[in-house]
This record gives sequence, C-alpha cells and structure tokens, in this order.
Amino acid sequence: MSHIPCPHCGGNTVTGTPVTRGKWWIGMTEVHYDQERIALPRNLVRVLYAIAWANGEAITHRDLPGTGEGTLATHIRALRRTFGDKLPVRNVPGRGYAWDTRA
Repeated sequence: MSHIPCPHCGGNTVTGTPVTRGKWWIGMTEVHYDQERIALPRNLVRVLYAIAWANGEAITHRDLPGTGEGTLATHIRALRRTFGDKLPVRNVPGRGYAWDTRA
C-alpha cells in the first residue's frame, strides 16, 4: 500500500500504521510514551490505538467490533489508572471518547 498522508499530522493513514501523537507512539500491538514502551494488555492497546487513530473524532463501542458499551468504559478506566493525567483521552458526552488534540 502506498503512503496516504493524514491531513492533520502528515502521518501515514493506512490501517495498521503506528500513530504518533505528541509523546505517544501507538502501534497495533504496543504503546510507547516518551520513548518508553508501556506494557498493556492487547485489548487496552486496541482501544488506545482506535482513539488515537480517530485523531480527535469521538469513537464509541460500535467502532470496536466485539466491544460492548460497558466494556469500552471499563477499558477507559483501566487506561486512566495506568496513565493518570498523561492520558489525553476525553469523554465526549453522548458521543463516546476522543483523543484530546490539545495534548
């Protein structure tokens, strides 16, 4: 597949390509923050990747096959416990969760 530039960051938008947002590097199977690999269960990596991939647009459980509404909320809570204030994910009332592009 050829490189398809993201209109926001200039990165590659081909599905599966790692996403870079500030100090974050998020691949399909691993996460790095400030150049340090963070060990996370695959399901949390998948959620964080989907949110980062959407680049500020809200996602819901419907955007993650096999994930229920309550499961997504549980995953977000686990990510917040792991990263605390560093996690640039915000709740968008009535719409889901989004990457905070101000981070």
